[in-house]
Amino acid sequence: MKDAAPILDCLATSYRLDLDGDEYVRLLAEQAAPVLDRGLGVMTYTYDARDRQRPVIDHFAVSGAFDPSWLPAFYGAVDAAAIDVGSPAHPTGFHAWGHLVCAQVSSVPAMRPFLPLFAQLGGARDVFAVNALDASGRGLWLGAPLPSVDREPEERVTLFTRLAAHLTSAIRLRRTVGASKPRPAAILSPNGALLHAEKGEGVVDAREDLRQATVAFDQARTRTMREDVELATRRWRPLVLSRWSLLDDFDSDGRRFVVAVDNGPPTRPPRRDLSEREHQVLTQAHMGHSIKVIAYELGLSASTVRVLLHRAAKKLGASSRREAIARFDALTRQRAEEERGR
Repeated sequence: MKDAAPILDCLATSYRLDLDGDEYVRLLAEQAAPVLDRGLGVMTYTYDARDRQRPVIDHFAVSGAFDPSWLPAFYGAVDAAAIDVGSPAHPTGFHAWGHLVCAQVSSVPAMRPFLPLFAQLGGARDVFAVNALDASGRGLWLGAPLPSVDREPEERVTLFTRLAAHLTSAIRLRRTVGASKPRPAAILSPNGALLHAEKGEGVVDAREDLRQATVAFDQARTRTMREDVELATRRWRPLVLSRWSLLDDFDSDGRRFVVAVDNGPPTRPPRRDLSEREHQVLTQAHMGHSIKVIAYELGLSASTVRVLLHRAAKKLGASSRREAIARFDALTRQRAEEERGR
């Protein structure tokens, strides 16, 4: 995909902890515009969907080409069509797209009733969107109105699916540590040499995986890699072994290091016999993510994800992935009901 380098800027910005929520979404909207904008601008917002029946937007921004005056007419059209609640406080259509990572609205059957309403957004006929939703219920939506329903190239969907995985990981990290500096589990040189490891963190056993990930992380921002964003994003993953995210750090002399910080997806297995990683892959599968996407999100191989799903399904007494997800869903709902009843 030509001129896709801004995606790497978005990836780097997504892990910035020094930006407040409003500045964060504003900068992401601006950086995504060169590759997402089709003449009608870009919208970005973070949201809280812990109550999936009533998700709430907390920070919202648009790029320069998007006219905010379009929004009241759009929300009014949504209300008039009686297909959702049109409101600047709530993500429109979340019930239809909340399980998706990256999609064009016209390709999602449940979203097609919204297509005529997009005319209120500067005459748009479609929307291309990235949805970064963490298992904790926190998320970020990034989208652009489109002037036609022409299908977006598959390579574009792939790149923005990877961006969504990074945004999900970054949102989780930002929510966990806020503006504070996260405690590193490991400190590495840019060439991947392990300089320090916290005891009991499992870093030493994973040092080769961390080395390879650090080298990929370092190379992904080079000028050469900006000319091959597909390769850069394929190698630079959100997590290492479903546990650590990599961040830049500098000492007082300006020397650069790479730190590995704990940032694994939240895990509360509904059964004791499910391991942490089995629970992680089941959770991502339950959210509708494919094996390929789960592998990228967690920094695992696709074969490892398949093995983990198979083991989890066996423990749940399920004979297929679909049945395993259904049983996992039932167990998760049962736990939630028990906790509400306490």
